[in-house]
Amino acid sequence: MDSEIICEETTPYTVLLYRKDRELRLWEVGGFLIGLFPLLSLFPFRSAPFVAALLLLAAAVMAGMPALYRAVYRPRYILYKDRLEIRKGRRREMVPLNRVKPAYDLPYFYMIDGKRTPLLVSDDFLGRLNERMEILRRGWE
Repeated sequence: MDSEIICEETTPYTVLLYRKDRELRLWEVGGFLIGLFPLLSLFPFRSAPFVAALLLLAAAVMAGMPALYRAVYRPRYILYKDRLEIRKGRRREMVPLNRVKPAYDLPYFYMIDGKRTPLLVSDDFLGRLNERMEILRRGWE
């Protein structure tokens, strides 16, 4: 395998705000539920303070969980000429580019071995990945 790196990216916080994988969504739901129970005991249900606290909790979870996820897992993607390396925490997955195909429903979802997988990377990285897959598909290299 060729070890020439084309593009390398550690997932920025701003990308995690609007691109999420299943694990990050579960973190957000769990954080919201953990915060909801104390609110239920502090305020009367459907009162104005309860609704305001609920909105603040939702905003805090939506802003805080991506930062926590990034600090814990440090997601990193490395694009080589013939493969994609995905690192999340201690997990490391090497995927040959001939096994990666766009899923077409969202721009950051790809089919890897028949499984729909989100890639938490910037649009620039996705553009380079698509370009590299097209070069390999057409046999230009």
